[in-house]
Amino acid sequence: MKVDRVAVYNKYKDSNGTRHCAYCGKPITLSTMQVDHIIPKARGWKVADVNDISNLNPACRSCNHYKRAHSLEDFRKHYLGQLHKRLERIYTVRVAIDYGIVELNKWDRRFFFEKVGK
Repeated sequence: MKVDRVAVYNKYKDSNGTRHCAYCGKPITLSTMQVDHIIPKARGWKVADVNDISNLNPACRSCNHYKRAHSLEDFRKHYLGQLHKRLERIYTVRVAIDYGIVELNKWDRRFFFEKVGK
C-alpha cells in the first residue's frame, strides 16, 4: 500500500491551516515533512498494516531522525527524557546557561499530538 503523504500531512492542521510535526509541534510544509511510522517497520515489530494512516505521523526532519526506529515510549524516556543531562555535560552549554544566554526548560513529556488530542 502506497502512503498518502497528503493525508499524513493533514493530520495535525490547526485552525490557521498550518500543519505541525506530531512530536515537537514545529510548523512543517509538505516538502519538509517526513512520514514517521509510530510503530516502526524495523526491528521486526508487527502491525496489521504498517502503512495504515493510524500508524503514520507527520514529522519534521529532526524528530524523525532522532526517533528513528524506536517506539514512542523509548523515544520519550530514553532519548528526549535524557536530553537535559546530555546537554548539561557540554561545557559551552553550561557557560551559556551561566551567562543567561540559554535556558533549559523542563519538558512535560507529552508530544504535540497528545496535547492537541487527535
